[in-house]
Amino acid sequence: MRKTYEQMVRCNCGTANTLAVIGGKWKIIIMYHLVDGKKRFNELVRILNSITPHTLSKDLKELEEDGLIEKHTYEVIPPKTEYSLTDKGRELQCILIAINNFGEKYPIKLDD
Repeated sequence: MRKTYEQMVRCNCGTANTLAVIGGKWKIIIMYHLVDGKKRFNELVRILNSITPHTLSKDLKELEEDGLIEKHTYEVIPPKTEYSLTDKGRELQCILIAINNFGEKYPIKLDD
């Protein structure tokens, strides 16, 4: 069990259980960008532009282990891999869209 799970599950709360799975800097954002369909690894790197490939790879693997996304590998040359939400992941779709809408409504202003 990942350390995050151990710490969060001890709260004995559904919210903590959910955050144990989707918490972190990038997971919600990755999932949001999969709401509208399959994406390839390099597409996600471009969309998220400041995520490192290492971090993206780690988070995709964890989301897959937790059953929220699935990895589709096509045996073609060059190899093609796509990621998409599972049925379990799509249960969060309304929440992911609401989080995005809130952020668009109340953007953070950076000091220039």
